[in-house]
Amino acid sequence: MGAMIKDSTTLDIVVQLNRRFDAEALAEMVELQREFGVFSRAHGLQQSFALLGIVPSDWSERRRWYKFLDFLKTYPSDIASVNGHDRVIQAFKDDLECERPLPVSIVCHSAAEDPRVTVTQGRPIIFSLDTHVIISIPTTPGREARKQAAETARTRRVEKRKK
Repeated sequence: MGAMIKDSTTLDIVVQLNRRFDAEALAEMVELQREFGVFSRAHGLQQSFALLGIVPSDWSERRRWYKFLDFLKTYPSDIASVNGHDRVIQAFKDDLECERPLPVSIVCHSAAEDPRVTVTQGRPIIFSLDTHVIISIPTTPGREARKQAAETARTRRVEKRKK
């Protein structure tokens, strides 16, 4: 996320998502899924999250957020034939439509350690006794991503001069 949206925006979005899908909000989300099919192959994450109001308040960041959500289509996932974007949709859909839905938590992990979007079950926070569906998104901190981009650009300029 770091190269596309500000780190502070990432934090804000993760908090919004985790509040919207916590144990207290779960019954409402199950009903919205049942009534409107918020998460399905017919809708991208951009449309689903916009419908739920899970967006940055800053309009320039909102455009970047939507771009990031579309960019998830280029991420691999823990299911070989499914990209990261579709894996997130499927995780929400499967959970909200199952007989015993669980709260959902979004977490981030180092893209350098694992570039895949992963979905597991567990306790994402120490003080919660509830089992959650945990959707983990590979992320590079903004400063690190900008540094990598600058180094790549510098390398390209040097190679171009050599030609």
